[in-house]
Amino acid sequence: MIQDSFPSNAFRKAALPLLTLAVFWSGCGPRMWTTDEQGIQYAQMKGSWRALAVTGNNEAWLAGSTGEWLHMHSQGSHPAVAHYQDAIFISPDSNLVPHYRGIALTPHAVLGSVIASPGFIRRAEFDDAGKLNLPRTSAWMEEDSAVFMDAILAVNDSTLVAMGDPLNGCLCVIRSEDEGRSWAKVPCAFKGLPGVPLAKEGEAAFAASNGNLASAGDTLWMLSGGGASRVYRSLDRGQSWIAFDTPLQQGGAMTGGFSMAFADAHRGIIWGGNWEDKTGQNSRGAVTTNGGETWTLVSEGQGPGYASSVQYRPGSQGQQCVLVGKPGGIDLSHDGGQSWRHFSDSAFYTARFSPDGSWLWLAGPNNIGRIQSNLLGW
Repeated sequence: MIQDSFPSNAFRKAALPLLTLAVFWSGCGPRMWTTDEQGIQYAQMKGSWRALAVTGNNEAWLAGSTGEWLHMHSQGSHPAVAHYQDAIFISPDSNLVPHYRGIALTPHAVLGSVIASPGFIRRAEFDDAGKLNLPRTSAWMEEDSAVFMDAILAVNDSTLVAMGDPLNGCLCVIRSEDEGRSWAKVPCAFKGLPGVPLAKEGEAAFAASNGNLASAGDTLWMLSGGGASRVYRSLDRGQSWIAFDTPLQQGGAMTGGFSMAFADAHRGIIWGGNWEDKTGQNSRGAVTTNGGETWTLVSEGQGPGYASSVQYRPGSQGQQCVLVGKPGGIDLSHDGGQSWRHFSDSAFYTARFSPDGSWLWLAGPNNIGRIQSNLLGW
């Protein structure tokens, strides 16, 4: 659709999968955090970073456009960074550098989803010291030229779900029940059979921030955009789905939902807009109180425009939200998305809170950031 969120067809066709052998390099070295006047700490890191998983106040994993996974530990003013480089062997003269847009962790492994064709889920297990055993392996691969994986989510310690653009009539949803070692595609729901409902014309998804999937217990949600912007809900960890319409603007190639979050099984928020009109303030955010069955527009005609990532702060009962985007910056809500306060012009693609909500981590173009939540006014 556009280069910022999707690669060109030429790239898709060039990445022909002959072999899936990986070549790796790892290392670590400290970099200084720099801190701005608002308290945001920055660490420059080459690449486009849209996949972020925060495991503690001072620890996060990231995946990006350069084929790297990063494991960051903050140690005072110095973040220690372990780099895990990936390259997929294509031919004796060519390696594919995977472009990661999704990352997920289980107790024993890290997994990343790769955009474009061929589509990959790459996996590496932890060793006894908590580092990754290399090389990474391809736990799943799809050669269909239409494949485009947008997000991956660890539902619990063993179940993972990944989703992407439509294949054979419905959004591509794959599941694993063994920590990502093996995967199976969820069928399209033809003739009333359980599965993924058929896609509407032009309906797809945006690999903007690994925010197309959310979960609460066994309930999962999936967000689409483009020709139609719908929220899909599964009550059985992704085996069967029901689709619900949203009031977000839709029908254009770059319209609809770009990110979602759920505070619990009932309260959720979706955000997006029109990538080609990023300042527009209409029909780009909505909330639900009934698990995604119906949605109500919020902050119409005021507040931030397009954004690529929305998150609830843990422990805030669905009231404290952060919204980030490029070029919009960072916006905050204290009332569940009804109104917003602009906090910073710093542009990031994605945001995640630490599990206890005391730190907000950020990732974007050539930059990783983090800030203590109390500096946000919470």
